[in-house]
Amino acid sequence: MKKTLSYLEIISGLVLTAAAFGFIIVPQSFSAGGVTGLSILVHRIVPLSLSLILLFFNIIIFILGWIFVGKEFIFKTLMSSFLFPFILDFFSHFNYLQELQKDPLLSAILAGLLLGCGSGLVLRGNGSSGGFDVIGVILHKYFHTPVSLPMYILDSTVILLQGNDIMHLLYGLIVIFLCSYIINKVLSFGKAHSKIMIFSHQSDKIKKMLLTEYDAGLTLLKGESGYYEEDMNIIVTITSYDKITQIKKAVYNIDPFAFVVIEDVHSVLGKGYTISREKDPS
Repeated sequence: MKKTLSYLEIISGLVLTAAAFGFIIVPQSFSAGGVTGLSILVHRIVPLSLSLILLFFNIIIFILGWIFVGKEFIFKTLMSSFLFPFILDFFSHFNYLQELQKDPLLSAILAGLLLGCGSGLVLRGNGSSGGFDVIGVILHKYFHTPVSLPMYILDSTVILLQGNDIMHLLYGLIVIFLCSYIINKVLSFGKAHSKIMIFSHQSDKIKKMLLTEYDAGLTLLKGESGYYEEDMNIIVTITSYDKITQIKKAVYNIDPFAFVVIEDVHSVLGKGYTISREKDPS
Protein backbone atom coordinates (compact mmCIF):
# COMPACT_ATOMS: atom_id res chain seq x y z
CA MET A 1 0.00 0.00 0.00
CA LYS A 2 2.81 2.39 0.93
CA LYS A 3 4.63 1.63 -2.32
CA THR A 4 1.45 2.23 -4.34
CA LEU A 5 0.93 5.56 -2.57
CA SER A 6 4.47 6.66 -3.42
CA TYR A 7 3.86 6.02 -7.13
CA LEU A 8 0.53 7.88 -6.97
CA GLU A 9 2.34 10.85 -5.38
CA ILE A 10 4.93 10.81 -8.15
CA ILE A 11 2.37 10.63 -10.98
CA SER A 12 0.21 13.37 -9.38
CA GLY A 13 3.32 15.52 -8.98
CA LEU A 14 4.29 15.02 -12.62
CA VAL A 15 0.81 16.10 -13.73
CA LEU A 16 1.01 19.33 -11.70
CA THR A 17 4.57 20.04 -12.86
CA ALA A 18 3.64 19.46 -16.51
CA ALA A 19 0.61 21.73 -16.09
CA ALA A 20 2.88 24.50 -14.77
CA PHE A 21 5.17 24.22 -17.79
CA GLY A 22 2.52 23.53 -20.44
CA PHE A 23 -0.03 26.13 -19.35
CA ILE A 24 2.21 28.92 -18.04
CA ILE A 25 6.03 28.73 -18.06
CA VAL A 26 6.52 27.81 -21.74
CA PRO A 27 3.79 30.13 -23.17
CA GLN A 28 5.05 33.03 -21.03
CA SER A 29 8.71 32.38 -21.98
CA PHE A 30 9.83 32.70 -18.37
CA SER A 31 13.58 32.19 -17.80
CA ALA A 32 14.39 28.49 -17.40
CA GLY A 33 16.28 27.19 -14.39
CA GLY A 34 17.42 23.65 -13.70
CA VAL A 35 19.59 21.46 -15.88
CA THR A 36 17.79 22.72 -19.00
CA GLY A 37 18.77 26.31 -18.23
CA LEU A 38 22.34 25.23 -17.43
CA SER A 39 22.54 23.35 -20.74
CA ILE A 40 21.41 26.48 -22.60
CA LEU A 41 24.26 28.43 -20.96
CA VAL A 42 26.87 25.81 -21.87
CA HIS A 43 25.47 25.57 -25.41
CA ARG A 44 26.35 29.24 -25.92
CA ILE A 45 30.01 28.45 -25.22
CA VAL A 46 30.53 24.85 -26.37
CA PRO A 47 29.80 23.99 -30.05
CA LEU A 48 27.64 20.94 -29.25
CA SER A 49 23.93 20.31 -29.69
CA LEU A 50 21.68 21.33 -26.79
CA SER A 51 20.21 17.82 -26.49
CA LEU A 52 23.69 16.28 -26.20
CA ILE A 53 24.71 18.71 -23.46
CA LEU A 54 21.44 18.07 -21.60
CA LEU A 55 21.98 14.30 -21.88
CA PHE A 56 25.54 14.68 -20.54
CA PHE A 57 24.40 16.56 -17.42
CA ASN A 58 21.52 14.15 -16.79
CA ILE A 59 23.82 11.12 -17.00
CA ILE A 60 26.16 12.66 -14.42
CA ILE A 61 23.26 13.45 -12.08
CA PHE A 62 21.76 9.96 -12.49
CA ILE A 63 25.13 8.38 -11.62
CA LEU A 64 25.41 10.56 -8.50
CA GLY A 65 21.87 9.58 -7.49
CA TRP A 66 22.61 5.87 -8.04
CA ILE A 67 25.73 6.06 -5.86
CA PHE A 68 24.50 8.30 -3.04
CA VAL A 69 20.72 7.74 -2.86
CA GLY A 70 19.94 4.25 -4.14
CA LYS A 71 18.53 2.14 -6.95
CA GLU A 72 14.84 2.65 -6.09
CA PHE A 73 15.24 6.42 -6.19
CA ILE A 74 16.97 6.30 -9.57
CA PHE A 75 14.36 3.88 -10.96
CA LYS A 76 11.59 6.30 -9.98
CA THR A 77 13.61 9.20 -11.40
CA LEU A 78 14.02 7.39 -14.73
CA MET A 79 10.29 6.62 -14.72
CA SER A 80 9.52 10.31 -14.11
CA SER A 81 11.93 11.42 -16.83
CA PHE A 82 10.23 9.04 -19.28
CA LEU A 83 6.63 9.98 -18.41
CA PHE A 84 7.09 13.75 -18.06
CA PRO A 85 7.54 14.60 -21.79
CA PHE A 86 4.32 12.75 -22.68
CA ILE A 87 2.31 14.47 -19.93
CA LEU A 88 3.80 17.83 -20.93
CA ASP A 89 2.89 17.21 -24.58
CA PHE A 90 -0.69 16.44 -23.52
CA PHE A 91 -1.04 19.77 -21.66
CA SER A 92 0.61 21.66 -24.53
CA HIS A 93 -2.41 20.92 -26.73
CA PHE A 94 -4.72 22.90 -24.45
CA ASN A 95 -4.86 26.61 -23.77
CA TYR A 96 -7.30 26.93 -20.90
CA LEU A 97 -5.31 29.72 -19.23
CA GLN A 98 -5.03 32.04 -22.23
CA GLU A 99 -6.56 34.97 -20.34
CA LEU A 100 -4.10 34.45 -17.49
CA GLN A 101 -1.19 35.02 -19.88
CA LYS A 102 -2.15 38.71 -20.00
CA ASP A 103 -1.03 39.01 -16.37
CA PRO A 104 2.60 37.77 -16.12
CA LEU A 105 2.84 38.34 -12.35
CA LEU A 106 -0.24 36.24 -11.59
CA SER A 107 1.07 33.65 -14.06
CA ALA A 108 4.40 33.49 -12.21
CA ILE A 109 2.65 33.04 -8.86
CA LEU A 110 0.40 30.25 -10.16
CA ALA A 111 3.35 28.57 -11.90
CA GLY A 112 5.36 28.63 -8.67
CA LEU A 113 2.47 27.10 -6.72
CA LEU A 114 1.86 24.33 -9.27
CA LEU A 115 5.56 23.61 -9.71
CA GLY A 116 6.17 23.55 -5.95
CA CYS A 117 3.23 21.22 -5.26
CA GLY A 118 4.24 18.97 -8.15
CA SER A 119 7.93 18.76 -7.27
CA GLY A 120 7.09 18.30 -3.58
CA LEU A 121 4.76 15.37 -4.32
CA VAL A 122 7.38 13.70 -6.52
CA LEU A 123 9.99 14.06 -3.77
CA ARG A 124 7.53 12.78 -1.12
CA GLY A 125 7.16 9.65 -3.24
CA ASN A 126 10.96 9.19 -3.00
CA GLY A 127 11.33 10.11 -6.63
CA SER A 128 12.67 12.94 -8.72
CA SER A 129 12.03 14.50 -12.08
CA GLY A 130 15.78 14.64 -12.61
CA GLY A 131 17.95 17.73 -12.53
CA PHE A 132 18.90 19.75 -9.48
CA ASP A 133 16.37 18.09 -7.17
CA VAL A 134 18.64 14.99 -7.21
CA ILE A 135 21.41 17.20 -5.80
CA GLY A 136 18.95 18.47 -3.18
CA VAL A 137 18.05 14.90 -2.13
CA ILE A 138 21.73 13.91 -1.84
CA LEU A 139 22.61 16.93 0.33
CA HIS A 140 19.51 16.37 2.47
CA LYS A 141 20.47 12.73 3.06
CA TYR A 142 24.03 13.47 4.20
CA PHE A 143 23.86 17.02 5.59
CA HIS A 144 20.13 17.34 6.52
CA THR A 145 19.74 20.56 4.53
CA PRO A 146 16.23 21.35 3.21
CA VAL A 147 15.79 19.63 -0.17
CA SER A 148 14.62 22.86 -1.78
CA LEU A 149 17.59 25.00 -0.65
CA PRO A 150 20.24 23.81 -3.15
CA MET A 151 17.55 23.66 -5.84
CA TYR A 152 16.65 27.31 -5.16
CA ILE A 153 20.30 28.44 -5.15
CA LEU A 154 21.26 26.54 -8.31
CA ASP A 155 18.09 27.46 -10.24
CA SER A 156 18.40 31.14 -9.29
CA THR A 157 22.08 31.20 -10.30
CA VAL A 158 21.31 29.65 -13.69
CA ILE A 159 18.46 32.13 -14.32
CA LEU A 160 20.64 35.12 -13.39
CA LEU A 161 23.49 33.94 -15.63
CA GLN A 162 21.18 33.66 -18.65
CA GLY A 163 21.03 37.45 -18.89
CA ASN A 164 17.50 37.64 -20.29
CA ASP A 165 15.48 40.85 -20.15
CA ILE A 166 14.87 42.04 -16.60
CA MET A 167 11.12 41.36 -16.48
CA HIS A 168 11.30 37.72 -17.63
CA LEU A 169 14.25 37.24 -15.28
CA LEU A 170 12.27 38.59 -12.32
CA TYR A 171 9.23 36.47 -13.15
CA GLY A 172 11.49 33.43 -13.38
CA LEU A 173 12.94 34.18 -9.93
CA ILE A 174 9.41 34.54 -8.50
CA VAL A 175 8.55 31.09 -9.87
CA ILE A 176 11.71 29.56 -8.34
CA PHE A 177 11.20 31.27 -4.95
CA LEU A 178 7.57 30.17 -4.61
CA CYS A 179 8.41 26.69 -5.86
CA SER A 180 11.15 26.33 -3.22
CA TYR A 181 8.82 27.53 -0.45
CA ILE A 182 5.95 25.23 -1.45
CA ILE A 183 8.25 22.21 -1.78
CA ASN A 184 9.22 22.56 1.89
CA LYS A 185 5.56 22.83 2.91
CA VAL A 186 4.56 19.75 0.89
CA LEU A 187 7.47 17.69 2.23
CA SER A 188 6.72 18.62 5.85
CA PHE A 189 2.92 18.22 5.55
CA GLY A 190 1.78 15.67 8.14
CA LYS A 191 5.35 15.32 9.40
CA ALA A 192 5.82 18.58 11.31
CA HIS A 193 7.03 18.38 14.91
CA SER A 194 7.25 20.87 17.75
CA LYS A 195 9.36 21.09 20.88
CA ILE A 196 7.46 21.70 24.11
CA MET A 197 9.20 22.91 27.28
CA ILE A 198 7.08 22.74 30.44
CA PHE A 199 8.07 24.57 33.63
CA SER A 200 5.95 23.31 36.53
CA HIS A 201 6.07 22.25 40.18
CA GLN A 202 3.74 19.41 39.17
CA SER A 203 6.33 17.90 36.83
CA ASP A 204 5.91 14.34 38.18
CA LYS A 205 2.19 14.29 37.34
CA ILE A 206 2.77 15.91 33.94
CA LYS A 207 5.58 13.46 33.19
CA LYS A 208 3.33 10.49 34.00
CA MET A 209 0.55 11.93 31.83
CA LEU A 210 2.85 12.39 28.82
CA LEU A 211 4.30 8.89 29.13
CA THR A 212 1.02 7.02 29.66
CA GLU A 213 -1.50 9.00 27.60
CA TYR A 214 0.65 10.23 24.71
CA ASP A 215 3.54 7.72 24.65
CA ALA A 216 5.82 10.75 24.42
CA GLY A 217 9.55 10.58 24.89
CA LEU A 218 10.79 13.30 27.20
CA THR A 219 13.79 14.66 29.05
CA LEU A 220 13.89 16.19 32.54
CA LEU A 221 16.18 19.16 33.09
CA LYS A 222 17.03 20.56 36.50
CA GLY A 223 16.14 24.23 36.80
CA GLU A 224 15.52 27.05 39.24
CA SER A 225 12.82 29.72 39.09
CA GLY A 226 14.40 33.15 38.80
CA TYR A 227 11.95 35.06 40.99
CA TYR A 228 11.32 32.60 43.83
CA GLU A 229 14.68 30.80 43.49
CA GLU A 230 12.93 27.44 43.87
CA ASP A 231 14.20 24.19 42.34
CA MET A 232 11.99 22.67 39.65
CA ASN A 233 12.09 20.09 36.87
CA ILE A 234 11.77 21.29 33.29
CA ILE A 235 10.14 18.81 30.91
CA VAL A 236 11.30 18.82 27.29
CA THR A 237 9.39 16.72 24.75
CA ILE A 238 9.01 16.53 20.98
CA THR A 239 5.56 15.86 19.57
CA SER A 240 3.70 16.00 16.28
CA TYR A 241 1.99 19.31 15.54
CA ASP A 242 -1.52 17.84 15.72
CA LYS A 243 -1.08 16.83 19.38
CA ILE A 244 -0.05 20.24 20.71
CA THR A 245 -3.55 21.48 21.61
CA GLN A 246 -4.38 18.25 23.46
CA ILE A 247 -1.12 18.29 25.41
CA LYS A 248 -1.51 21.96 26.39
CA LYS A 249 -5.01 21.28 27.68
CA ALA A 250 -3.83 18.23 29.64
CA VAL A 251 -0.91 20.18 31.17
CA TYR A 252 -3.12 23.04 32.37
CA ASN A 253 -5.65 20.58 33.78
CA ILE A 254 -2.86 19.34 36.04
CA ASP A 255 -1.19 22.69 36.74
CA PRO A 256 -3.05 25.91 35.78
CA PHE A 257 0.10 27.90 36.63
CA ALA A 258 2.48 25.94 34.39
CA PHE A 259 4.73 27.90 32.03
CA VAL A 260 4.81 26.33 28.56
CA VAL A 261 7.09 27.20 25.63
CA ILE A 262 6.43 25.75 22.15
CA GLU A 263 8.86 25.94 19.23
CA ASP A 264 8.75 24.59 15.67
CA VAL A 265 11.32 21.89 14.95
CA HIS A 266 12.75 21.52 11.44
CA SER A 267 14.34 18.09 11.88
CA VAL A 268 14.02 15.30 14.46
CA LEU A 269 16.63 12.54 14.51
CA GLY A 270 17.40 9.72 16.93
CA LYS A 271 15.73 7.15 19.13
CA GLY A 272 11.97 7.02 18.77
CA TYR A 273 12.04 8.97 15.49
CA THR A 274 14.70 7.86 13.00
CA ILE A 275 15.84 4.98 15.26
CA SER A 276 13.43 2.41 16.69
CA ARG A 277 12.93 2.60 20.47
CA GLU A 278 13.64 -1.12 20.66
CA LYS A 279 17.13 -0.60 19.26
CA ASP A 280 19.86 0.57 21.59
CA PRO A 281 22.53 2.44 19.61
CA SER A 282 25.03 1.82 22.39
